[in-house]
Amino acid sequence: MKKLFYGLKYWHVVVFFVGLLIIGTACTKRPNQIGSDIQPNAGLIQLQYSDTIELTAYSVLEDSLRTDRTESNLLGSMKDPVFGTTTAGFYTQVRLSTSTHDFGTNPQLDSLVLQLVYSGYYGDTTTMQTIHVHELLDSLKYDSAYYSNQVKATGDIDYANYSFMPKPKSRFIFGTDTLAAMIRVRLSDQSAELGNKLLAADSVSLSANTAFLRYFKGLRVTAETVSQGGAILFFNLPVTQSKMTLYYNNAEEDSLRYEFFITSSEARYNTYDHYGYADADASLKNQVLNGDTLLGRDKFYLQSMNGLKARIRLNGLNEIRQKAPGKIVVNEAKLIFTSMELDTVRYFVPSQLALVRSNGQGGYSILSDQIEGEGYFGGTYRSQFNNYQFRINRYVQDLLRNDSIVTDDPGLYLIIQGSASRANRLILNGTHPQVDSLTRLQLQLNYSIIND
Repeated sequence: MKKLFYGLKYWHVVVFFVGLLIIGTACTKRPNQIGSDIQPNAGLIQLQYSDTIELTAYSVLEDSLRTDRTESNLLGSMKDPVFGTTTAGFYTQVRLSTSTHDFGTNPQLDSLVLQLVYSGYYGDTTTMQTIHVHELLDSLKYDSAYYSNQVKATGDIDYANYSFMPKPKSRFIFGTDTLAAMIRVRLSDQSAELGNKLLAADSVSLSANTAFLRYFKGLRVTAETVSQGGAILFFNLPVTQSKMTLYYNNAEEDSLRYEFFITSSEARYNTYDHYGYADADASLKNQVLNGDTLLGRDKFYLQSMNGLKARIRLNGLNEIRQKAPGKIVVNEAKLIFTSMELDTVRYFVPSQLALVRSNGQGGYSILSDQIEGEGYFGGTYRSQFNNYQFRINRYVQDLLRNDSIVTDDPGLYLIIQGSASRANRLILNGTHPQVDSLTRLQLQLNYSIIND
């Protein structure tokens, strides 16, 4: 047994030294030769990088924008030193808070009040605003699409003509109650006609909401243009405290009230007017209205509320495709837009931009890169770099498949995301800013050329 033990021990030592010899021999082989028998010639693949690809960018007018069922309803006016004057308003239905209500014998109007709860603002809230409220004469339908330029018939009577200083951050004190930030507009001070119409509704009109909407179709709320400053105010209508309240008395009781609510089931939509950018900055007007697209080399513009979008084309990809001696494989393509916004206190930058592919006929389609998710695709404002970045690998790969696609591609559109219910505007550096220190619009492209 003892001889067998020593024999086994000696055998392990021999195996150990043989293993060291094999490892040492393998380590003498140069690293770039490892696997050379199964990999192609290193010269077949060329790694390339460029951030000087020629691009085209300029602003154009946005097409009509669908604005029904938005997260907020916008109201107000602002005069922007660059973008000019903009006003916002909305149409909305209201509904019965209870069915088969009875106003009693000989009801008399005390007041009619429209109450709107703030959800935000954009611009300068130190400027007085004046709003107007009219009765809607055309019917709205919840399942219909409505656009920002659609006009509905309204009555002649202005029930508001109400001027106020916006306080979207201040709680509203009503009697002994402290309420959410809001405005309360008396619709009976200018005329009692609407309040009396509601009190005169018969039992059929008050039996259910569908019947009531045939009797009273809703309201049109608009803003008067401001001469300077101003803001666009955001209101949350489908909340309990946004409502229209009818205060009245009858032969039996005093101090009665009835509430008409605005819920998520009511049809409502926003309307916007930029007045043709008549009083906008000369550079913006020349680029957008007069078609001087070369001005986009210095800067270009985005504006929500059916305002401005930017057309982007990656012209320089055609040159890369023509010079490449083989197939091009895109490793990473990042399109980077840098803000040149100066007044970020009043005109804070949008939190998210959208990049879509043009179909050449005014419509859009989602880029295949966006399917990978926001974390991959991008578009969120990066405050540390003051820019927006989009990863568009698949789109660029499609363009580089052949020359004709690069040449004929209608390009991309850059838009402020959620512009149907937001008031942001943005000025972006162009492809060749006049101020050399500014970061230009650029495509950063990492790619490989596979030689045939």
